[in-house]
Amino acid sequence: MAVINAQSDVGISLYVKNSESKYVELIEIKSVPATGSAGGTLETTTLKSPKKTYIPDRPDTGDMDYTYNYTEENITKVKEYCDGDEHEFLVVYQDGSGFEYTGQAQTWINEVSVGSVVEATLHTVPSVAPTEKTSTEIETLLTA
Repeated sequence: MAVINAQSDVGISLYVKNSESKYVELIEIKSVPATGSAGGTLETTTLKSPKKTYIPDRPDTGDMDYTYNYTEENITKVKEYCDGDEHEFLVVYQDGSGFEYTGQAQTWINEVSVGSVVEATLHTVPSVAPTEKTSTEIETLLTA
């Protein structure tokens, strides 16, 4: 078995669970957001404290933005899931692993300038933090 030192961006896919509860590829994407970020802190220092003290703040599920090429077909596919309801999203990396989350979505066409491709953004707001999945778990989700 070959040792994998790193992964390329080639082949990363974005899926959404459709009305038949099956994951289907939504659109080809140009970027994938981070699955988390450093948590916030709350300062708890009192006047008697010789040093500042802190405690962790609540975890933040954040938001997750994907960039994609704007076409009428792509934006029509994405808008189907921008209905105010929560939907299940799945990102699959080159090695078959990935992450899954449930959230609401919005989309828009990005700014355009001379000599550029017209792009759009799929903005999702997870209701819970994304959950990392192994390649075996992803395979099960895609074949269910």
